[in-house]
Amino acid sequence: MKINDKPMRDTIKRLVKSNPTLANDDRRLIASIWYLEGWKDPSLYANLKKVSSPETIRRTRAKLVEEGVIKPSKEVEEWRYKEYKQARMSI
Repeated sequence: MKINDKPMRDTIKRLVKSNPTLANDDRRLIASIWYLEGWKDPSLYANLKKVSSPETIRRTRAKLVEEGVIKPSKEVEEWRYKEYKQARMSI
């Protein structure tokens, strides 16, 4: 999983500079990034328009964790904290 670090910020800035409409549509931006990362499915954007956004899923999962309804494994919690610290240092 990639975190919002400097390379991701640079990728987003580069993509939006080359296609300013990507700043208006998170799903198109996500599809563009995933395409660059190797997901070459030509129907990716069309499918992304039909499903829940990754951010909605992530935020809902985080809220359920915060409420104590679900709990990730200790290993995942440690990994996320390590990634969080690394991301904070590189932004």
